[in-house]
Amino acid sequence: MPNNAKLTRRAALALIAGGSGILISDTMGFTQINTDRGVSVDTASDENALLGLVDQSVGAVVSGPNDTTAVYDITDNTGSFSIQDFDVTVLKLINENGVATTAPPVQATVSGNGDQYTVDISCSSDTTTLGDSYLVVLEFDAETDDTSITATRTTNSYVSITCTHDYGDSGNYRDSNNGGAAQPDDPSGNIENPSAVNENDDNTSTAISSGGQADLKVGYSLPPVNASANTYEMNFDIARIQVGNGTFGFYLVNSSGEELTNRQALTTGDKTYSFSDAEEQDIAANHDDLYLIIDSNTTGKGNKELEIDYFALTSS
Repeated sequence: MPNNAKLTRRAALALIAGGSGILISDTMGFTQINTDRGVSVDTASDENALLGLVDQSVGAVVSGPNDTTAVYDITDNTGSFSIQDFDVTVLKLINENGVATTAPPVQATVSGNGDQYTVDISCSSDTTTLGDSYLVVLEFDAETDDTSITATRTTNSYVSITCTHDYGDSGNYRDSNNGGAAQPDDPSGNIENPSAVNENDDNTSTAISSGGQADLKVGYSLPPVNASANTYEMNFDIARIQVGNGTFGFYLVNSSGEELTNRQALTTGDKTYSFSDAEEQDIAANHDDLYLIIDSNTTGKGNKELEIDYFALTSS
């Protein structure tokens, strides 16, 4: 078959109609075809295949939660598929040390029309931190009422992917008015500009009590930490405290509300807070289920305000 030839769906089905287990030449380019007759065909990849899959991963970068990058082009050489017939899934990521991340927080989307489509990848979750260069393993599925094609491909090049934990995402904080984080389950007061704590850049997030005698109690979900670390520390950069007679403080809980650490009082400035051995063991045991609770403990009336530039739970 000429290299520039296109296969119609009728021609493709005619090639496989004679029986199952037929090996079609490498130019057909898919891993498996299923038709309504249950025929399966194993082949190699090529841009002139039924589905031409062309790697575009050289220089591809995902630089943050809102960034996308193209890793593959798809050519429908059958003329049978439309965009809603395609489903591409990121199966795993493999870093340069050979360590695989299964079910990674990365999603694949397909765009395009006619017979030309592009596969982009982007961060799919704001609750997991990811930052390295990876080979991306993808599964391609194309399906109509009577034909399906499935292929698994790994990018030729390592793709730099950074998915950061966005504290401003509605699922990552909790106060009286907004946020869907699991803890605290009894919030009091509000967080203004919750995403400001993402960076240590003098842009602050303000936690404000509801006034009167009410104390503040708000929270953030924390990204997973290394379960095998020797030491955990909590770093805060506090720009301003207005609390009257009392203190602002913090402690860690899991999604059930179980207290993992004792409350520690917060002070202004860039400070690091350590934990006891028992607390560190509890942090390790809940390394992927951690919530930061920030509260006030006062006896006075009026608003209690805490301006936070940045915080992070670190492990070493």
